Amino acid sequence: MARQLDYCTFCPKMCRHACPVSTATGRETLIPQAKMDRLNQIRRGNAPWTASSVEPIWACTGCRQCTAYCNHNNEPGLVLLAGRAEANARGVGHPNLAGYPDRFRGREQRLVAQLRDSVAAEKLAVRGTIGYWPGCDAVGKGLDDVSAALDLFERIGAAVDVVDGGLACAGYPLLAAGYVDMFRWHAGKVARVLKEFRTVIINCSACTYALRALYPAEGVLISTEILALAEFLSRMADAIPTARQKKVVYYHDPCYLARYSGVLEEPRRVLARVAEVREFGWSHSDTECCGGGGLLPKTMPEVADTMARKRLHEVVKGGGGTVVTSCATCAFLLKRNASSGVSVRDLPSAVIEALDRGAD
Repeated sequence: MARQLDYCTFCPKMCRHACPVSTATGRETLIPQAKMDRLNQIRRGNAPWTASSVEPIWACTGCRQCTAYCNHNNEPGLVLLAGRAEANARGVGHPNLAGYPDRFRGREQRLVAQLRDSVAAEKLAVRGTIGYWPGCDAVGKGLDDVSAALDLFERIGAAVDVVDGGLACAGYPLLAAGYVDMFRWHAGKVARVLKEFRTVIINCSACTYALRALYPAEGVLISTEILALAEFLSRMADAIPTARQKKVVYYHDPCYLARYSGVLEEPRRVLARVAEVREFGWSHSDTECCGGGGLLPKTMPEVADTMARKRLHEVVKGGGGTVVTSCATCAFLLKRNASSGVSVRDLPSAVIEALDRGAD
């Protein structure tokens, strides 16, 4: 970590253009090099551990676009998470995240109850072959998309139950808030629930990455196969009827799905069954962040919304249209900031809508 901080400190800012937060704010102090330099100066004792001094380390979604342009493969997003944990330990965490572990637990309880109320009892299961675990934002902000996913599973003949283990989130927000010990504890609980399924499908790109990579990094091993919803649907794509009239849609790559997990062609394969897929200027592994990661909607909500509107501007400029994504968090933030003439759909809802319009 020290090496990465030193490399970024003395870098000629080659990734300046790749930080969506600094671009949205116009603040030079929020480019990746400056954020890493600030953390490095604090680490070296050249700057104090104060709330104002550490403020820049919260201005990051962890989107990893800066890493894509780094000759040393530095990971500012991950290093800044470690800085957040240290800031919390020193009592200078972000004021908007005060008491976050308790808030997280309360939200878990509400979302579990909400999911159980919205799903037929016979579809809920504590063990099985294939389980669907929608993700906290899907339950809290996109229940229609959860229903669409369940409808789509049924239409393509996939026997999928909804995971009913008393948990709603894989815990990535805890890590993003700087609570590593709480994240590790929560991960252990999640692992015990998910081990009762052979395969678990999840529709949160950040938590997909957490389950696959961050859990093992914290010593929490999961034998269950973890699939993003787009990956599972891609395996079943041949069972999705082909639409007779394919509507043009733009596909937005979620950062954590594209750059962290390498899930690029799977959602496009699914969409191609029912739509004509167009690409953003920034797409695939060079996608542009919508502002949903890193708890930015809580620490810098106006900036997160600005990033979402910036992401949709290309569609607005082209006269409007439909944007499809494959992450509940991205879908929520883009929907919230879509202007007139632009509609946003999560992947299962887009497919169901196309099938309802007619398919071969």
